[in-house]
Amino acid sequence: MDWQELDRELEQGKIAPVYLFYGNESYLLERALKTLQEKLVPAEAAAFDYQELDGREMTAGKIVLLAATPPALAPRRLVVVKDPAAEILKAGEGDLLAYLENPAPTTCLVLAVNGSIDKRLKLVKLIQQTGRLVEFLPLKAAELEKWLQREAREQGYNLHPAAARALAQAGGGDLRLARNELYKVMTYTGQPGTITPADVEALVPAAAAEATIFQLVDALGNRNATLAINSLRRLLERGEAPLSILAMLARQVRLIYQYHLAADKRELAARLGVKPFVVQKVAGQARNFSLPAAARALEELLKVDTGIKTGQGGAGPLLEKAIWTIIKGEH
Repeated sequence: MDWQELDRELEQGKIAPVYLFYGNESYLLERALKTLQEKLVPAEAAAFDYQELDGREMTAGKIVLLAATPPALAPRRLVVVKDPAAEILKAGEGDLLAYLENPAPTTCLVLAVNGSIDKRLKLVKLIQQTGRLVEFLPLKAAELEKWLQREAREQGYNLHPAAARALAQAGGGDLRLARNELYKVMTYTGQPGTITPADVEALVPAAAAEATIFQLVDALGNRNATLAINSLRRLLERGEAPLSILAMLARQVRLIYQYHLAADKRELAARLGVKPFVVQKVAGQARNFSLPAAARALEELLKVDTGIKTGQGGAGPLLEKAIWTIIKGEH
């Protein structure tokens, strides 16, 4: 099931007792969680019947205990477990699997995974039988443009197709960034009406470069070679400084490396001086890079730094070679 099928079911009032949300489109996933909360738990009952938990801190037993607790004020409880630990997902037996065979009808339990899942796992197969697997894939270019136009219509605006295309490109294909740019433009125009390409161009140039930087960094962390190379080339074509691009890549790999080294992942955001959502994203990317792989990636980026500064080759080819080596190397 994809997010659109989930939307249709929720609109019809069909809510499963258990969901496994997974994929890399974080905005749509978060929006689906918000929709579930709005449909299941009134605001006055949220303190009692809505719980959002860090799965890395939870055991299977604690999840079952919370899921089996009857609602206090709402007709049903909503329990959301974000990024459940690998040992919970891979368990072949235990309390959670027993619960999933016969989930409580008064609770909606959601396990939310940032990234892919192994559909061969017993837990995944059980949820497929008694609940719903929902995949949140990044939108394709045409889908993103239509989504932006629909979002604008809901706010009373008519988004010109060329303007939608410009916004999608400004967001580097990332829905959250493109949506943010859309709302900036709607604020800029001041009142509902038609949003033209000229309106977008008044705000887009700086946003486009920033979006592509984030896209490149995320593509490296997610081992998406094609997207990473294309993003790099766009940045270089726009005149971005190669050493600035290199610094952003090195920062992301260092975060992955430090994530592996951290004994207490809960304190990592404060210790590194980054926001919690950054650590959540790094946690997903750390599954793609072991500690040795992250160390090798840092060595590759150091070679690029030396090569650029000593004139051993063009910055573009050196960066492309390093990105390709890192992504295609051992995990």
